[in-house]
Amino acid sequence: MSIFSGNNKKIYSSILFVLVLAFVFYYIFESFHDLSAHLHTINYISLALSFFFTLIAYLLSLFVWIDLAKAFGLKAPFVSAARAWSLSQLGKYIPGRAGLILVRLEAYENHPKRTVAVATFVEFIAAFIASCLLVLFSIFFLENIIPCYLRIMALIFSLFLLILLHPKLLKPVTNALLKVFQREPIVNFPSFGLILKFVFINFLIGIPYGLGLFYALDCFSAIDFKFIIPITGIYYAASLVGLASLFAPAGLGVREGIIFLLLPAIIAKGVVIAGTIMIRIISVAVEISLALFFYFLTAKFFNLRSQR
Repeated sequence: MSIFSGNNKKIYSSILFVLVLAFVFYYIFESFHDLSAHLHTINYISLALSFFFTLIAYLLSLFVWIDLAKAFGLKAPFVSAARAWSLSQLGKYIPGRAGLILVRLEAYENHPKRTVAVATFVEFIAAFIASCLLVLFSIFFLENIIPCYLRIMALIFSLFLLILLHPKLLKPVTNALLKVFQREPIVNFPSFGLILKFVFINFLIGIPYGLGLFYALDCFSAIDFKFIIPITGIYYAASLVGLASLFAPAGLGVREGIIFLLLPAIIAKGVVIAGTIMIRIISVAVEISLALFFYFLTAKFFNLRSQR
């Protein structure tokens, strides 16, 4: 029996929710001591703004995925695609991130699994390159911390990353990886212009993500808005390191550790600790809210269709 049969899909989704909640509650419990000393100082307007911008960032990422999936010929009702994408975000909390791809196959069950996997890979590459570019871009706003020669190197490396995205380079690399995993090579690959489009959009999505962390920090102490770009760059640098930690669920602890190390150079350490824990809690709250919303919306959508 296929692991993607109807009953198994429901079982997998339920297990995913339980595991995510277990990881998150454990993290909050472990971090509560660091956060509790600052709870009385919370600015609830900043807290609401942090949630709002984080939610916007996730919704924009959802629309990027749907647009990218269409570029690969993957078609599904919006509510089904949104449900699969939002649940796949929770898959990040499973060590090894196996859940990222498994739940997406459900929404595109009438399409080749390899196409879904490749589209997910391209989504990852576009987001990864955009994250690198955001980090490199933020270096130019750290004149007092980063020497001039490193800023020049950042510009050169940015150009190199964009060249690397050209299908004549990216396609052979992708097919080489597929060969290692004994998968068939990709025949149709997105154009250079299309890949650049998704990288650029992901780069722009960095703005609401950065604002989410900015206002999470601002919850505990007023932060000068001139720090928004450095904060965004450090946030993405920490996310990239967390991404490399395959067995840390969604980089839990790893991403926070990098922010604790770098951000106190411009913001008080106590505020950094409290704000970093807060943005993790907000991010998880947004992910679970979206997953629940689209889960029940999908059920309602298909019930209405079955009644017609």
